[in-house]
Amino acid sequence: MTTIQINEKTKTGKNILKMLKALSDIENENSIRFLDETEYLLSTKTNKARLIDSLNQAKGGEKGKTIAIDDLWK
Repeated sequence: MTTIQINEKTKTGKNILKMLKALSDIENENSIRFLDETEYLLSTKTNKARLIDSLNQAKGGEKGKTIAIDDLWK
């Protein structure tokens, strides 16, 4: 899986998304999948566990801990 970020607020971004959506309708093989930001952030077990842990810490009033962004992809 490859992640590509497209700015949907630009003319180019809008055109690319429109084209990808048309291609995904034609192929119908799940080769192109659209995720919103929440789905993307929760798409791996490790990332999901860390995000949920952070939310629980924040709800409990804890300061939490700092982790490197690269660690989210492990």
